[in-house]
Amino acid sequence: MQTNPYTAPAELITGGRVTTTINSITVDFDTIHYAICTGPLHGGLHHVMAVRNQQLAFFVETEKELPGGSAANYLAAEFEQVDLPVNFCSGLLTSASMEKHAYAKVEQGSVIVEVIATAGFEATAHRAGDGYLYEEADGSFHSPGTINLLIFTNKALTDGAMVRALITVTEAKAAALADAGKTSVVSHNIATGTATDRVILTIDTGGEILTDAGTFSLFGDTLAKAVRLALARCVENLK
Repeated sequence: MQTNPYTAPAELITGGRVTTTINSITVDFDTIHYAICTGPLHGGLHHVMAVRNQQLAFFVETEKELPGGSAANYLAAEFEQVDLPVNFCSGLLTSASMEKHAYAKVEQGSVIVEVIATAGFEATAHRAGDGYLYEEADGSFHSPGTINLLIFTNKALTDGAMVRALITVTEAKAAALADAGKTSVVSHNIATGTATDRVILTIDTGGEILTDAGTFSLFGDTLAKAVRLALARCVENLK
């Protein structure tokens, strides 16, 4: 089996311990951090002491078929198994392999951004606006996140800047897919993402407070470069 040259370190430069297993990547902290999460467990803006990307290795047609009866309960149980405080945890689900994850770190000036990414493109690559494949109703459940990003920085951001950072992440992801020539499974035009992507951005509340995460800012540019590098490495790992 080919060795993954881009595995995440045991400890992040921005703080946090990384635990990697065959089906999950967890980062936990000694102090309370702040995160924005698009996942099912404590999505939105939330104080965290741990974040996780969890592989869902089995298929379900409705969320009720998941252990615990929902994606949030399933992730909560996974955190409880390793004695992490569920009320201060946020998590993502993915069908992608943890073995092919990719870590990237970019530093510019005083800004540090680290990214741990998992990805897969063949089944769910999509160009925004190509058309929908399902309608959420009666607990119907679509395949979980394919491109999942755990992002960490040494800076603090205002709430508005954290939301703006998600736009920068999305733009960087679209650029990475264009660079790789990935196409939509629907239109076969260049993909802008996959239909099931998720992200958790965790900030250092003790860091310098920034108000702009757009791509003209030093922080936004560093963030975009880190996301693009992590995804380029995922593409390489999946060859």
